Amino acid sequence: MLGSSAVYLPLVSCFNMPYQSLGYELTADYHERTSVFSYMNVIKTLPQLGLFFGGQFLTMSVWVGADRSNLAARLKLLFSTWSAWGKAPDGAAPNILLGAQVFCVLCGMIMVAAGLTCVALVRERYYGKVVANRQAKISIWETLWQTLQCRPFRIQVLMNLAYGLGLSMVGTLGFYDTIYYVCRGDVSAGTRWNFWMGIGGMVLGAIGVPVFALLARRLGKRQALSIVFICAISGFVASWWLYTPSIQWLQIASTGITAFIGSGFWTIWPSMVADVVDYDELHSGRRREGSFAACNSWINKVGMALGAGTSFGLLGWIGFDSKLGTHQTEHTLFMIRFLFAAIPVVGLTFALIALCRFPLTQERMAEIRAQLEARRGLV
Repeated sequence: MLGSSAVYLPLVSCFNMPYQSLGYELTADYHERTSVFSYMNVIKTLPQLGLFFGGQFLTMSVWVGADRSNLAARLKLLFSTWSAWGKAPDGAAPNILLGAQVFCVLCGMIMVAAGLTCVALVRERYYGKVVANRQAKISIWETLWQTLQCRPFRIQVLMNLAYGLGLSMVGTLGFYDTIYYVCRGDVSAGTRWNFWMGIGGMVLGAIGVPVFALLARRLGKRQALSIVFICAISGFVASWWLYTPSIQWLQIASTGITAFIGSGFWTIWPSMVADVVDYDELHSGRRREGSFAACNSWINKVGMALGAGTSFGLLGWIGFDSKLGTHQTEHTLFMIRFLFAAIPVVGLTFALIALCRFPLTQERMAEIRAQLEARRGLV
């Protein structure tokens, strides 16, 4: 698994860099940039159904008695009969490993088809007219260093880190909050609630995209993103009451609020990166979408890795002991709930403060667009 991940993850980055870069350059219009990323984020919610369906796929009746010798026949059943998709009978033992391998191969085929479709159909706006004939090549380290010298981008990096680090640190705490506080240690009940929380998050996440895209168009991106942060702070404060054993379904509302807010952030924030690229071109004379995409990707990975690693350390620090099972101390349960609410609030507050210093308003971007078009023409 380590070896395959070492191959897979760099390949994902190799695809993600140009993919994000193309998103930044698809349109020069201030508001249409938000629309581009709103469509992308709505479509991104659809594959989440595969995550929720994965466990069911592994336990379908078609995998009962399946092995490598009869795999071809089972695949034929899978694509020719509805009964193959039914749940395995009680007491039967489906070949979960084989089902997982088939599921992953199918996912891989979808990834390849979607990726090649993107390669075949999407065209670059700036390369032929601005970059190829006018822009001298420089080393990757020099361009990355120059990218980090861009002040609006550094502010965006701080917002991204504060948002991502705060939320990733409490992902594990939220799961333990559900299992050990809301469900009183009942793992089976907790996993069922996590399933419905995921469904709720997917639905409200999709709803949040057009809502915040409309706010960005009406109020401007900076004002809309400030609403995202304020709502997120309020949502995590409310999680203290929404995660309760007396009304367990309220935790679905908490997860839905988080997903609703997250869709707003990931719709507006990359649209603002596209504005930063224009600002950078005005001051440096270069188009560097790839450099901004690379820096953002690496910083995202660092933030998520630090957050996930820290979350497990927090469990030990607050005295969580898996051997105690359902008998965790009151102090431990209190700290799980408190940190789950407090850590994101701190991170989001820093993000909001950084946003207040972001200089690229709608009016400023109109000025930058006019200056760029006067310098190198309309692209």
